[in-house]
Amino acid sequence: MSRRLLNLARDSRLALAATILTGFLAGLLTIGQASALSQVIDRVFLGGQALPDVTALLRVIIIIVIFRALLAWGSEVSANAVAVHVKNDLRQRLFDKILRLGPAYTRQERTGELVNAAVEGVEALDAYFSQYLPQLGIATLVPLSILFIVFPRDPLSGLILFLTAPLIPVFMYLIGKTGEALTKRQWDTLGRLSAHFYDSLQGLTTLKELGRSREQARSIAEASERFRDITLGVLRVTFLSALVLELVATISTALVAVEVGLRLLAGGMTFQPALFLLLLAPEFYLPLRHARPALPCRHVRHERRPPDF
Repeated sequence: MSRRLLNLARDSRLALAATILTGFLAGLLTIGQASALSQVIDRVFLGGQALPDVTALLRVIIIIVIFRALLAWGSEVSANAVAVHVKNDLRQRLFDKILRLGPAYTRQERTGELVNAAVEGVEALDAYFSQYLPQLGIATLVPLSILFIVFPRDPLSGLILFLTAPLIPVFMYLIGKTGEALTKRQWDTLGRLSAHFYDSLQGLTTLKELGRSREQARSIAEASERFRDITLGVLRVTFLSALVLELVATISTALVAVEVGLRLLAGGMTFQPALFLLLLAPEFYLPLRHARPALPCRHVRHERRPPDF
């Protein structure tokens, strides 16, 4: 986590706190929904109760689902507000900096790189402030709340959750180090490609007069090809990270399911607590998986045949 990026969100602390709070409340409602659902299934399928006997619990589940939807909407609105405020503020700072430096500085820089930094560079921060940063707080609060509920009910399941939870951040870090290098390389390539393209547009008249337009088009096509290859490499790392995190979460959930199922068959646990734990296990790992930092992949349209200037 970058301290400089955190400082950019200083003026949006309230919206950021609202995003984390709504996500945390949605997590608490998930625990209540799992408890109510496990009781309904236990009473109907094992207790033989009819619909009127579980109507109150069904109403509770419906209310929880509605509140979770409202909280999800509120979280998305506040997260987008944080991202929009930060991007607008950062662009304003960038423009003010360029104006203070004056024409002497801008003449020394390539127009494409400046435009790319002001547009694509700032826009790439959207996912960081609207998704990753709030999810860090949610990924801390929600699993701790679930552990607080699970440990008194079943210490063994709580221990499994507690021991397997750090595996996800560890794999995120290991894969993120590889993704960081590839993303930096992709960004540098995109900056050079943008600068090369804008410079070509500015000198298009001169290129036509000298008869070098087709050669320049081939040069742009080759640069686009290199950028496409690097982008595909970033996408491979992104898919690999998603696969690894899903695999870790699935195996960890399966461990809980196996030990709960064995104790249920042996008579060491009743059905309702066992089902409650099985419903909570995926929800325990879900915030951790969502805290995975997104690798920004900017695509350019690639054509096999260079455009005819």
